Amino acid sequence: MFKLKKLSESLLIAFAGCAVASAPVFAQEEQPKEEEVERIAVVGSNIKGSTMTSALPVTELNAEEIETTGAVDGDELLRSIPQVGAVGFTATRGGNTGVNAARGDVGSVNLRSIGEGNTLVLLNGRRMVNHPITQTSFGVPVTSVNSNTLPVSGLSRVEVLRDGAGALYGSDAVAGVVNYVTKDNYEGGDFRVRYGAEEGTSRNDLSIAGSKGFEFNDGQTFFLVSANLNRRKGILASEKDYASNQDLRSRAPEEFQSVIGFDNRSSLEPHASLNFLGLGSFRIRPTNFVRDNGSLRDASQCGGRGVTAEQAVLGDVCLQSGGGHDRALRPNRNEDRTLAPDIDRINVYTSLSHEFDSGFEYYNESTYYRAKAKRQWEQSAILSNGTFVVPAQSYYNPFGPVTFADGRVNPNRIPGLDTSVVPEEGLDYTLRIRPTDTGPRRVEVESDSFRFLNGLRGTYDDWDWDTGLLYSEAETVDTAYNRISSPLFLAQLSLDTPDAYNPFTGVNPAVLSSIQDFSPNPRSSIDPFIVNSSRRAKTKLTMIDFKASNPFLYELPAGDVGIAFGLEWRKEELDEDNSDIFDGSDPFVEGNSNPTNLSSLEGSSVRPDVFAERKVFSAYAELAVPILADLPGVHTLDAQLAVRYEDFDDVGNITRPKLALSWYPVENFQVRGAISKGFRAPNLIQLNSPGTSITTGVDDFAEGIALGTGDINGEFDGQDISNGNYLLETSGNQGLAPEKSENISVGVTFTPNDDWVLTFDWWEVETEGTVGVLSDENESRLDAVLRAQGSSNPRVIRGTPDAENPLGAITQIVRRYENLNTRTVAGYDISALYNMDTSIGEFTFKVNGARTLKFNQTAGGDAAAIVNFGADDAVLGSAVGDIVGTTNIPEWRGTASINWKSKDDLWRSGIFVNYVGAVDETGISITVDGNRRFYTIDRHVTANYTLTRKEFMNNENLSVTFGINNIFDQDPPLADTTFGFSGELHSSIARYFYMTANYSF
Repeated sequence: MFKLKKLSESLLIAFAGCAVASAPVFAQEEQPKEEEVERIAVVGSNIKGSTMTSALPVTELNAEEIETTGAVDGDELLRSIPQVGAVGFTATRGGNTGVNAARGDVGSVNLRSIGEGNTLVLLNGRRMVNHPITQTSFGVPVTSVNSNTLPVSGLSRVEVLRDGAGALYGSDAVAGVVNYVTKDNYEGGDFRVRYGAEEGTSRNDLSIAGSKGFEFNDGQTFFLVSANLNRRKGILASEKDYASNQDLRSRAPEEFQSVIGFDNRSSLEPHASLNFLGLGSFRIRPTNFVRDNGSLRDASQCGGRGVTAEQAVLGDVCLQSGGGHDRALRPNRNEDRTLAPDIDRINVYTSLSHEFDSGFEYYNESTYYRAKAKRQWEQSAILSNGTFVVPAQSYYNPFGPVTFADGRVNPNRIPGLDTSVVPEEGLDYTLRIRPTDTGPRRVEVESDSFRFLNGLRGTYDDWDWDTGLLYSEAETVDTAYNRISSPLFLAQLSLDTPDAYNPFTGVNPAVLSSIQDFSPNPRSSIDPFIVNSSRRAKTKLTMIDFKASNPFLYELPAGDVGIAFGLEWRKEELDEDNSDIFDGSDPFVEGNSNPTNLSSLEGSSVRPDVFAERKVFSAYAELAVPILADLPGVHTLDAQLAVRYEDFDDVGNITRPKLALSWYPVENFQVRGAISKGFRAPNLIQLNSPGTSITTGVDDFAEGIALGTGDINGEFDGQDISNGNYLLETSGNQGLAPEKSENISVGVTFTPNDDWVLTFDWWEVETEGTVGVLSDENESRLDAVLRAQGSSNPRVIRGTPDAENPLGAITQIVRRYENLNTRTVAGYDISALYNMDTSIGEFTFKVNGARTLKFNQTAGGDAAAIVNFGADDAVLGSAVGDIVGTTNIPEWRGTASINWKSKDDLWRSGIFVNYVGAVDETGISITVDGNRRFYTIDRHVTANYTLTRKEFMNNENLSVTFGINNIFDQDPPLADTTFGFSGELHSSIARYFYMTANYSF
């Protein structure tokens, strides 16, 4: 009772005191302190100098630990932190290829793998602008700060708050906060050169960096400038055995080598597939070749549909009836693909401060980043939504007219054709082909960003205050060269002269899967349909804030109450301007016009321009309250209380609280816990995207149910209820609500002596209304559900009912992003730190592990309606169920390091080990004894080593570092992806040597 009474009194006194203390405090006389100590802000609390940051789990990497990781850029650095999950934005991700994806020098931040956009990223305590290009995660576009915009060598430390922090920092801090803190040493300067190269490939890096501090006006003015230039030479996929071939079957374990899913070669081939209108489908193939199953094909199987085998032979190739090519002819597109792009990067950082006689201080921080990334990719193919009708008079058409319109005899019509099969006027045809003789697509991505922060800060009595004006922009221009224009390609195919493009050729008879064309068309037939395209996007962040804190606001028996409060106004903008050829303003209407292909860029769907902005006002308050101290069983008991209000001009307002407790029963043992509510506002693309569209097919579940032959799971007794050639549109939704989350964490820390620190923290994040999108199949299912209830799905648009489909065929599905599922993610973190002082120097041992126990998604919104009607959860794919150990979410991730420093501090050495656990590849499976068994992407362990010598060659200003990354030259484990490994989890870099020379002055 005494303790409860004491607790209640302490909280009441704290709140009552805070209500009145903040106003008169500025009038109080300043009390002298025994010692003036600079107060610093640490992520986890807005109260400068507060000790309450220990109540929250924070991982920190200092400059020395950053160097031990061997990271050369921000992406590599974040991968060295176990709590950072799968990296969706990455330059080496195999699927990250299309013009609608984030490409170039980019890395994302994704704590706990909850998803990009759920981690707030700060630079010196203030927000950073988002990368302008989005990436798809769980079916919806997500945004992230680009982790490569800051130079690794310019960082003093990286702080990772591993707990929800919406009440402290606002939207996006659902999974936690990453705060980059830059170096602020104004004394002297340094010049640094680093060169590294990968063993066995052409990949190498050169980095040149320097910094210099200046002092003026008798120590009142300080200026720091630092710059970093990095040049990376990339590599082609062909330089890596594991990435050189898309057919991965030979690399798979023996029991999985027969699984076709490991063959990622495309059926869209350099050998043409044709449909001659009025006759049927044919394909071009080598006249003689060995099939995938080992059997032989020769001229005797050519022809068909009234065309003899002899007539169908066109030299090294022939026409064979039927639409599907043998798997042996599928192209290995990795021949032409870049695994890691060439990157040139510049980072500049400046810091200026001036202290006025009044005690106020003006400060300025400026950053600039510019990068250019270059890569190549194989030529695009004619997709189903880009097909067109080539007229019969096409010059190289073997089923063309006997004579052309001007009376010329057609030299390419097959002699002796039966005119009842191929009439004298010839046959039009549709075409699917990958015209590799045009050469690969070349992609250049230029990214720029800058940030200006001007502010004033100062102290009065025990108060620290800070106000600033921040403006930041990020712009990316993604340009693709050597692309194909659909209308211009059709025009070139349609010519009745030798200048026409000839699709009736082979590729490489010696290597069937090659995409290197040995019988190319002349450039004069190719250049007329080659175009360039670009995607230009820009994001802006404008922010004004004021914040104040006081760690000594009010004295309680257990200690001093601290307080912080602040106001913030920010404006976020997005402006995306795409080339006319694929933004919908220059549609392709020359071919099949129902539906019209809104993109004239072959192989790319339409991406309309978009402009959006939002304004946000927020206010927060935080208290650090010492509740009990120096009692039996209570060395200290402290509480942190915080609340934040944010008002968005597009999605409304929201208030989120947080409570954290720290209890030390004894001085060296702590129990800590926190409970909070967070939120993530839908990003500007999710709200405002005007939509993209593709032509595809879908099963009509309502039709099957109406005819009494099927159910919601698609079991239709063999009846064909497919609905082909309809238009699928996906767009933003201005009716989206913020995702709301609840976070809870409980942990302990134990410091048995000054050399040991042990921590354990359990955490759980539950998010309601996660933004998602139903697949077209599930939109069709929802239509069936609603029709059974007497209505229909308004997003499924149908044509006129007829005898075959009494509901009318589906002509269009217009889907929007929605608040759908509830996501619950839970796990725990463990860490150990041990310092050992010996006769040969000081050793530091550090272990950091993260285990994900649960990543469960339950259906909500329209998805729940489908499941409640009787659909299996499986129809929602990875959108529901527990996916720990699958989908790039390993159960375990961890790091371990050993650092050594000699007694005289002239020698330093470190070993860093990174562990990524195994995950199941749910798309690859076999059946063993009646049970389904998934292929498992194996666990992966890499080790890095560094050795530094200060005062090198007796020069007290020179230090040299030698390092090896991936000491044991471990290839990434096999995964069913383009390059045969998971770029979201693993690195493609083999054993890598580097050396750094640093000269200080």
